[in-house]
Amino acid sequence: MIKKVLIIAYYFPPVGGGGVQRTSKFVKYLPELKWEPVVLTVKKKIFKKTNRQLDISLLEDIPKGVHVVRTDCIDLGNISKTIKTQLETRSVKSSLKSLINKIAGLLINPDSQMLWIPVATMVGLKLIKKHKIDIIFSTANPWSDHIIGLILKGLSGLPWIADYRDPWNLNLYITLSSSIRKRIQMVLETNVIKYANRVIFTTDGMRNDYDRVFGNGKFVTIRNGYDPSDFINVKKKKFSKITFLYSGSMQPYRGPSYFISALSNWLEKNPRARNELMINILGRVNEEARSLIEKKELQDIVNLIGYVSHKESIAYLLGADIPLSIVDMGGDSIIPGKIFEYFASGKPILALIPPSGSVANILKKEHRGEYIVNPRDVRSIEDKLTSLYTRYKNACLPGYSVDNLEAYTRRKTAEELSKLFNEEIS
Repeated sequence: MIKKVLIIAYYFPPVGGGGVQRTSKFVKYLPELKWEPVVLTVKKKIFKKTNRQLDISLLEDIPKGVHVVRTDCIDLGNISKTIKTQLETRSVKSSLKSLINKIAGLLINPDSQMLWIPVATMVGLKLIKKHKIDIIFSTANPWSDHIIGLILKGLSGLPWIADYRDPWNLNLYITLSSSIRKRIQMVLETNVIKYANRVIFTTDGMRNDYDRVFGNGKFVTIRNGYDPSDFINVKKKKFSKITFLYSGSMQPYRGPSYFISALSNWLEKNPRARNELMINILGRVNEEARSLIEKKELQDIVNLIGYVSHKESIAYLLGADIPLSIVDMGGDSIIPGKIFEYFASGKPILALIPPSGSVANILKKEHRGEYIVNPRDVRSIEDKLTSLYTRYKNACLPGYSVDNLEAYTRRKTAEELSKLFNEEIS
């Protein structure tokens, strides 16, 4: 018998990004597991207004016949940015700027998508009745998705599962504007965790962090993964140099400055390699990293390609020699979603990550830990660059089998999710 799940996902194709792919792959494979998804999201124009990158190719994952309901929404992110820009361009006292930012922080909760809550709640109720929904599934961020799930559970009495793609109040890299806002956010999250039937995390480390703070037995881990079908009929990029690939956002919390410094030092010691090496970066790069790349005069080595479609990112990956992963110290519970596609490439991974963190544990388990290095140890990073460069020159870079990676496929994660659904409605 086919059962139905209402999926609440503000971010959904055609908007791009790794978190979006998690949801779209669930939607792709759930019908094969006797679960029919009904997706509640926002209209494409909302993403255009907020300058989110679009990836039309992700729509190919959505099976024909799946109901995707798109609503209007006013995203307060644009309004907030406009106010901040006006404050910066005008001679407003810093104390007044701080006050305005704090007031905005108090009013905008849980996030800039809060105005979608009443719209999605009303539409969600209609969808529950029309499609005879069996279970509710919300995925965040934005955290407004979980507030919608919380309200719909209360109004419908249906079981509800909350999917955390990132930590909420336990996110070490986000500082809230005031202690009052932090308390508001914690109250909201506490209620989400209290009333959700199950709460899903993408890593065991994140789940353990939440267990220490909130302590209950409803937490489970369903990792991200890769889809073997994404690698079929992809024409890989061709490069004439030894090519490293970093795929994803390169933000300050990743700690890219140590790698950039190590690369600069290494090239000074190995000047001949300058014409034989290329670093391709796909995704957003923060100003601090950009400035350091310019300061170290690495513009001829480091290519800031920007955002590309998921299909094209696979082509870059298959054409590269060495995928690069960076997770700064303190990010022990983080597993970048791209790591699983790195696995599927069969290539050696230069992993600048916490040596005992979640990523390191998976790499070691799959016997891919040869190039793990402390992300802040510049000298050790230089040593790994030497090792990889030498092996490339001698045509003996290691390759790895991709035959035993079923546990990391998107089909497998969808199976785990459907099993969870079945348990909650039984």
